[in-house]
Amino acid sequence: MHDYAPKGISRYVKVAYGDLPCALTRPVCGTSYVAEKQLGGFLPHPKFHSLEARANERCKQLGFLTSTRFCSSSYDLVLNRHLAEVGNKNFFDVAGLPTHFSFKVSFKASTMHIQRITHLSDLHPYRERWDALAGDSVFRSWDWLTTWWQHYGEGKQLYVLLVFAEEETASCQTTTTCSDATRSSDIPVGTESLRAILPCYVESHFARGQVLRLLGDGEICSDHLDLLSDPAEVAVGAQAIARFLCENASDWDTTEFTAIGVESVGLVQLCEELGSLGCHVTRKPNQNCWAISLPDDWEAFLAMQSKSHRKQLRRLERRVLDTEQAVWHLVETPTDFEKAWPILIDLHQRRRVSLGEPGCFASERWAAFHRDIARQLLDVGKLRLSWLELAGQPVAAEYHFAGENTTWAYQGGVHPDRIAEEPGQLSMIRTLQHALAEGHQQFDLLRGDEPYKAHWRAQPQETFDLQIVPARSAARWRWQACNTLHRAVRLARQLTNMLS
Repeated sequence: MHDYAPKGISRYVKVAYGDLPCALTRPVCGTSYVAEKQLGGFLPHPKFHSLEARANERCKQLGFLTSTRFCSSSYDLVLNRHLAEVGNKNFFDVAGLPTHFSFKVSFKASTMHIQRITHLSDLHPYRERWDALAGDSVFRSWDWLTTWWQHYGEGKQLYVLLVFAEEETASCQTTTTCSDATRSSDIPVGTESLRAILPCYVESHFARGQVLRLLGDGEICSDHLDLLSDPAEVAVGAQAIARFLCENASDWDTTEFTAIGVESVGLVQLCEELGSLGCHVTRKPNQNCWAISLPDDWEAFLAMQSKSHRKQLRRLERRVLDTEQAVWHLVETPTDFEKAWPILIDLHQRRRVSLGEPGCFASERWAAFHRDIARQLLDVGKLRLSWLELAGQPVAAEYHFAGENTTWAYQGGVHPDRIAEEPGQLSMIRTLQHALAEGHQQFDLLRGDEPYKAHWRAQPQETFDLQIVPARSAARWRWQACNTLHRAVRLARQLTNMLS
């Protein structure tokens, strides 16, 4: 039985059904249940009526819901023997039940507390819980996002929402309350009661007003950002935050969430909830993220490649990498780091300048942020910084990150005068082999539709930008005026180009 299952559930069910074994293992929509002795209908929590349609659809997807009837006070759920087959991954885990049965449960009500954080120091008590909710992603981690704020937060207002849950066994109401960090004594401080985090900031813009954005956005290009939550609590967290944002719509005029992937289920659900509450949601496509699903070993990886590419990779290994002239270095110590970092900067900048581009390290804030975060990731074993030498000269460098199951290929550089020797391919071979040796299941090439990614058998994952406007009239008028202005400017540029 999972930790969040109510105590005594098995005893209650045995009273109702004799000795039939039954255990509650997963609540639908993240809601807790308490079994009662009587047979009959369901008594739903009134605050979750907006989730009825989603609950219905989800139950049908799981394959064990045969009929549902909703009304204002109760609904009946009829289940069949298929429950015995679905196991822990779905709703209930029940064995030995008759062909059809029904029973009565009641929602275990909870009070949701929303704490709005506007100062970084007030978040420090929740650092470990933050990383637990962030999952296996460097870009959502405490180190990455708080370091970003330290370098990019000037002129912006921190706006992080913490969702706490306090269970009340006797209550039948769910309330959402808010408190700022300055009144945190009124809010539960136990980190285990923290169920979800929306890491945002507000930026003032002359035309668009108060714009709500995600920490880590902008030129840093943090991919896979999301609402931080336990998977079982996503729906409840998203609904609570959506209600809070609508009730405090004067705080913001629009949201601009960029490059949100389909795997960012928390943000996707948050947008759905905001849409159901009357907000206007616009979704526009962005560049794809690309990732390689890694097999067990290098030979299996080669088998995934096209015949010509496989032949090319084997030739590079045999003629270059397996000779004494090629030496691959992986940073493991601070001393290694101090040697490798200037090599990365030099090779990256020289290559980008040769292509007529300024290069990422031309931005002082970008460079300062990455030196800072790279040292932190080195300390926790998540930095994969490497360089390749040919005949004693650095020709390629890679700036990657590592999680439990994933390598993220973030940035790199090659010597512009030795392109004919294919330093990028050589370096890619070594970093892929290292990821395979670590047992990683995915090599994430991140955002951008460069042709080489598909050549390595990476698969695209779509991303999109989400713009949300609250139901306030002033916010809607401002949004419409900005869109009209943008269209006029775009049309003027097109006409200018045609005339010239």
